[in-house]
Amino acid sequence: MNINMIFIGTGYKDIYQAYIKIYDINNNLITECYTYNGCINICLNKNSYYKIIARLDNDILNGVIYTNQTLYKFIFNRSYISNITTFILTDYNYYNLPIEKGELILWQK
Repeated sequence: MNINMIFIGTGYKDIYQAYIKIYDINNNLITECYTYNGCINICLNKNSYYKIIARLDNDILNGVIYTNQTLYKFIFNRSYISNITTFILTDYNYYNLPIEKGELILWQK
């Protein structure tokens, strides 16, 4: 069964990713890997128990999952993703002409 695991609080792409270990019910190591974009995709047996250990810096998540669904989400206690975004705004008619001042109002949908 193909299982997707999402680890919220990790970085972007391959930067600042969680180190994951997955064990079966007999405490045999199934896999160890790093997440990519906070996700891993792994094939596990359906209707089985697995122990998950995830480490991100000093945060450690320990959990047990029962594989009866295809998506699992885990949340680290802190997030290092910044709320500040920097970008260059250019004129629609003149390519590569940056807009140097003005006011930009953003909102969520």
